[in-house]
Amino acid sequence: MQQPQTVASIRDYFMERSDALVAELREFVERETPSRDAASIEDFIRDYSSRLEAAGLFCRQFPGAFGPQLLAELPGEEPPVVLVGHSDTVWPAGAVSERPLQVADGRLYGPGVYDMKAGLSIVLGVVRFLQENPVSRRRKLQVFIAADEESGGDTAHPCMDEVLAPGSTAFVVEPPCPDGSVKVQRKGVGIYELKITGREAHAGVEPERGISAVDELARLVLEIHGWNEPARGIQLNVGTVSGGTAGNVVAGSAVAGVDLRFDNPADGEELDQRLRALEPRNPGAAIEVSGGLCFPPLVPTAETMRLGERACQVAAELGLEISTGSSGGGSDGSYLSSKGLFVLDGMGVEGGGAHAVDEHILLESLPVRAALLAGMVLAVDGEDSPC
Repeated sequence: MQQPQTVASIRDYFMERSDALVAELREFVERETPSRDAASIEDFIRDYSSRLEAAGLFCRQFPGAFGPQLLAELPGEEPPVVLVGHSDTVWPAGAVSERPLQVADGRLYGPGVYDMKAGLSIVLGVVRFLQENPVSRRRKLQVFIAADEESGGDTAHPCMDEVLAPGSTAFVVEPPCPDGSVKVQRKGVGIYELKITGREAHAGVEPERGISAVDELARLVLEIHGWNEPARGIQLNVGTVSGGTAGNVVAGSAVAGVDLRFDNPADGEELDQRLRALEPRNPGAAIEVSGGLCFPPLVPTAETMRLGERACQVAAELGLEISTGSSGGGSDGSYLSSKGLFVLDGMGVEGGGAHAVDEHILLESLPVRAALLAGMVLAVDGEDSPC
């Protein structure tokens, strides 16, 4: 059997199925999968697995505290080509009811549509393309869908270590750069929670007996934000704060969520240690730091750059002008690269508003990015492995 002669024929295949891609994507968005909502993610993965199995893949699920990880495979030679995505989104249950899917100006809006239900949609499109077309494949194809990427990959990463082999080529269907470019570089990420314990007292009668956890937290927020060094790629953000019980009570407890981003692994380790070494100004207060580094930086390698250049060539044949770029966001691609896989990230669908109320995709991008992903699977399948 012969592979399609041109990338244009792959593009035509997906353009003819554009309406079906959109309809299936709508189903995925409406089937909500809040991060760490194990039951919702399990329900979604059950349905997604059935669709992969209908396309001829063998599926296995790996149970986890935040929902199952999914591995699907088509047989072939080692090392595999792996399509990597995640089922969880940042949106709580009910978000779709509050902001139903809508189309405006060639964009499809909805919670989780961009990050990353559209990526999951094109993964299915690619495996169906391989099933329905007379293409010869040499290398094994794997699909890995993580359950908890948005919350740091605590359960997904050990499973990846078990089932994804170093030397595999991984295409991560996270959204591309704003201009459509694929991602060859990412910041490292740390996620932390600070819990401050003080002592409650009546704020009007005997405030001197109290130890304000809110006061301690306010000081810590300013201290942590003072560590930012944009020129070095170091970014810290205290994104959530809560504390106290009432305005007339000296706060006995307070909590903050801290996000850390960094370019250099050594900087990540240094800031991790500084966060863990935080001390209260009032010796009667206490600080507990939980969390830690969850995604290393994605550092460009020779193979990453080669994959990026090849993607630009395939994209050009599809009529896309893209390049290679970087992102401040973390992803499982960073983790896989650190484990010896050859990673090209940002292979998802164009759009914008990730994690924001205006999250959307460009509808015209859906079939074209599916074609790009399929073209890259076939391109690397026909090459000698860099191993």
